[in-house]
Amino acid sequence: MTAPTRHRSRTRTAATVVLSVLVVIGAVGWWTRLAPEGDGGTDRVVGGGGSTPAPSEPAKKAGWAPTSAERAKATKLADALPLEDLAGQLIIARSFSNEQSLALVRDKHFAGVMVTGQQILDVTTDDPLDDVKTFNRQLQEAGAGRGFPVMVPIDQEGGLVARLTDPLTTFPTFMSAGAAILGHGERGAAAVTAATRASGAELRAAGYNTVFAPDGDITIGPADPIIGSRSAGSDPETVAEAVVAAVDGYSEAGVISAVKHFPGHNVSTDSHKGLPVLDSDRARLKSHDLKPFEAAVADAAPGIMTGHLDVSAIDKGVPASMSRKVITKGLRDNLGFDGLVISDSLGMGAVMQRYPGGDSTVAAIKAGSDLALMPADNEQAYDAVLAALKSGEIPEQQARDSAARTIAYLLHAQASPELPGEPGSHAEQSQELSTMAATVVAHPCPVPRITSVTPTGSSEAVAAFRTAAQEAGLPLGGDTTVALLGSGVPAASADVVVSTDTPYGLARSSAPTKVALYGRDVPAMRALVAVLTGKARALGQLPVDIGVAPPARC
Repeated sequence: MTAPTRHRSRTRTAATVVLSVLVVIGAVGWWTRLAPEGDGGTDRVVGGGGSTPAPSEPAKKAGWAPTSAERAKATKLADALPLEDLAGQLIIARSFSNEQSLALVRDKHFAGVMVTGQQILDVTTDDPLDDVKTFNRQLQEAGAGRGFPVMVPIDQEGGLVARLTDPLTTFPTFMSAGAAILGHGERGAAAVTAATRASGAELRAAGYNTVFAPDGDITIGPADPIIGSRSAGSDPETVAEAVVAAVDGYSEAGVISAVKHFPGHNVSTDSHKGLPVLDSDRARLKSHDLKPFEAAVADAAPGIMTGHLDVSAIDKGVPASMSRKVITKGLRDNLGFDGLVISDSLGMGAVMQRYPGGDSTVAAIKAGSDLALMPADNEQAYDAVLAALKSGEIPEQQARDSAARTIAYLLHAQASPELPGEPGSHAEQSQELSTMAATVVAHPCPVPRITSVTPTGSSEAVAAFRTAAQEAGLPLGGDTTVALLGSGVPAASADVVVSTDTPYGLARSSAPTKVALYGRDVPAMRALVAVLTGKARALGQLPVDIGVAPPARC
């Protein structure tokens, strides 16, 4: 896909500098200088991947990371784990019931449990958020005595991927980050950091210490079946800048973040259903797919999540999440990543079709993952990992190094200062990002003054628009029609057509005025109303190419 036309700030952001450093020192070259296939050794390097480090590693900034004291304590705790506990410490459980989840943490030493509002099955109050907080507290109580916290992660990217909503502050899709950065440069990046810092603070107050975000994938456009607006855009440099800005915000909130889905879910197959093939050759992997992850490594990102992708140029037929070539030799040894490696969910079709029972969990750990996420069957996964540890199929020292890395980051998150995280208290940060991202794609000249509107679209989007319009004093029920397009909705006929997810539908619309939002919540609609009434200019820029020329200046 052709990268969208843009007007960048002349001042390079931190991510741009990071990428320049990586090119100079050759860090991207690991795809062309992979070592021969094999174990790669098991020399102990706690926090460094469990194998011999590469001759040259990317220069990393001194970011949010465990202290030497925290690493030493983590190593001591990991070394003391009996094999039965070590096996559990390598797995993040899938939650089927509250009691089972608590038992896995209490009795089998699981590293953590993936908790969302929908998975809190034993509702005890009329307040869903209170139920979440209660269960998260119970998880920590179940792990009391181990000397470090239980990992409690959540998928909370913003936009459509938000497992918890009201009363928490809602944030736009991550594509808004790309639009804001392209339109506002470093101010846009600062808005992204402020948004993720705010989101992280609220999640931490709810009992979470880990967030599986941001998304480092580069969208391939309308054919993208699953990533879409979860990506910051179609340009590698823009996505890299957005990833660095987002990671910085989560770290400032004291939350472990994991950039996903390494080495890039830039494919037209949904890995929930089958194994996608990332058919980039080595040159394109270097120049395109890897850019956001290289920037994340150089930014000292705490975690990276591997994707279930067949990277055919590197390890044909093997999911990246199960590939030692991709994880240990690539991400660890050659890119120099010393944070947490977490597999994508092992209950997805891409791996369940190929790895029966607990085989996928064992394969992910053998390949170099520190944590195997959400196996389809928790008990089968545990039994398989324990058997593999006892037989030596999973080297015990590698497993202890993985446990030490996890424990070190959990200790560091626990010790980090806690920011104010009252639910719903960060509307200003969400509003700022939504406003900076808003993009005018087309408008007539002269620009008409809109004095009343009639919105159409999904009930959620229309309700949010009505709230924003009423707050601004914009009358509803007028002659000017505003069509709010959601994800995958074909173009509508209206005076103003607005995309609230990806902007591709705008290309098919003949409306005289077209606006790209990257969210459908009230902050996004406030930004839209301000633009329609002439109270604000939409200076965001499209982070993807939709085949539409920039609007004329009036």
